[in-house]
Amino acid sequence: MATSTPEGPSKTSSCLYEDEKGYNVGDLVWGRIGGFSLWPGTVQPWKGRQAAKSIRKVEWFGDGMLSEKNTRGLLPFGSFAQCFCTNSFATLVTYRDAIFQSLQVAASRCGKVFSPGSEKREEHLREMVDWAFGGFKPTGPDGFQPPLQTEGKLRVVLLEVWFLHCFVHSLCNFLSSKAFCLCCMADDIEIFHPLFEGSLCLKCKDNFTETLYRYDEDGYQSYCTVCCAGLEVILCGNDSCCRSYCLDCLNILVGPGTFDSLKEVDPWICYLCEPHNAHGALKPRLDWSIRVQEFFANNSAFQFEPDRVYPSIPANLRRPINVLSLFDGIGTGYFVLKELGFKVGKYVASEICSESIAVSEINHEGKIIHVDDVRLITKEHILKWGPFDLLIGGSPCNDLSMVNPARKGLFEGTGRLFFEYYRLLHIMKPKEDDRRPFFWFFENVVFMNNHHKVDICRFLECNPVLVDAVKVSPAHRARYFWGNIPGMNRIFGFPKHYTDVKNMNRQQRQKVLGKSWSVPVIRHLFAPLKDYFACEQLPPVPFAAI
Repeated sequence: MATSTPEGPSKTSSCLYEDEKGYNVGDLVWGRIGGFSLWPGTVQPWKGRQAAKSIRKVEWFGDGMLSEKNTRGLLPFGSFAQCFCTNSFATLVTYRDAIFQSLQVAASRCGKVFSPGSEKREEHLREMVDWAFGGFKPTGPDGFQPPLQTEGKLRVVLLEVWFLHCFVHSLCNFLSSKAFCLCCMADDIEIFHPLFEGSLCLKCKDNFTETLYRYDEDGYQSYCTVCCAGLEVILCGNDSCCRSYCLDCLNILVGPGTFDSLKEVDPWICYLCEPHNAHGALKPRLDWSIRVQEFFANNSAFQFEPDRVYPSIPANLRRPINVLSLFDGIGTGYFVLKELGFKVGKYVASEICSESIAVSEINHEGKIIHVDDVRLITKEHILKWGPFDLLIGGSPCNDLSMVNPARKGLFEGTGRLFFEYYRLLHIMKPKEDDRRPFFWFFENVVFMNNHHKVDICRFLECNPVLVDAVKVSPAHRARYFWGNIPGMNRIFGFPKHYTDVKNMNRQQRQKVLGKSWSVPVIRHLFAPLKDYFACEQLPPVPFAAI
């Protein structure tokens, strides 16, 4: 039986789903979008064509993107407790917006009224989430089931939410960009936005820190360069750039219709690659490359004592360097030391991957001493093999990286291997009265939860340097480096020829590093050690190679 309402046009047969597979027009649902957890959306009608059997058109809350989904991949919105993702809610602004908007629609249909004290968005959102986890009482999920004809009413609700969103953003564009968060427009700002003129609130700062250097398999940023969120993005066409910009940021900060107009430009060169002009409210910082480093330099909220400074060793007193490399991989550390001309007295490597050990032994002709699993190395081993001048390592990042949805964190799984590095560092550090130079560095992925990074800082008693390998090599591998090697901050100033990778396509660039460290990064890190340890006489470099 069909009915009509004054809020919207009458349904036609092409609007309704008649395959008896469930999930009709206006239903609130959960579905999966590539690369994300389950996401809330609404089933929309087909316009102008007959719907395929079992296929539904779903509009996702958050930014209005449309997808065609099989009914087997959808779940009712009433399964809120099973589908809600705590990690996405804590880290993705767009996901929080989607939850807020979907619960607004559900509450409106149920006639649910929240307490007058929940006027602030965060308090209101918290109340709505609690209501959802409690089973949407008193009506239950049946309360937000739409009548057969709800397209007009649903569209009105969605448009009201969207226009309010746009109004707030547009109003803020008339204000000083420093007075509000460029990502969510909150006015409780915490820190500057490192790439564009504007600021970030604490929540968006943490999200920005954890997602700016996440890249998809195609080499492009997983999230928008401006807000580190967004479901629909446009990509920069510059071969040396992998930035993306979302629909919301372009249409709101630059101007309405910008996203669609830029889709017609091929190739489109993004705002950070072209000359630094203002584009609406989106104004690239002239010094953004420096600001990014400042942003990541000390966001652990800790201040530490300066590292012990070792004076340079006179050339005639320098001796070969002895190295312990943990989680060594294919011997990148040894390769770089020899490439720089260091005399290596002893290079002891802990690695458990047989393939990596085989590659290392073949390439370095057995000059690397391979030892047991790092967990089996004791103080007696260190005394027997040492003393060492340099400790290097980067524990496996699988259980730290937010790319891994099953990650166990710093204190479980492979994350615990960090503490093996810390244990051996503590054993190897010279006593206060020992003036022998001793250097170390620890490396790990940038895309980790901020509290894990803070814990690592607390144990190592220093803040990390951020290095994006794209600045020095043909691959995108943003990494944190903790350590005491002199002038680690100089890693920001790479020679210009390192960035010249335009002769390689994106696929080639992605294959270069694999699981190994970036050779140019490690080379740049190790270079200051030439003031402390003996070096070989390297053959002159032909002029054409410079």
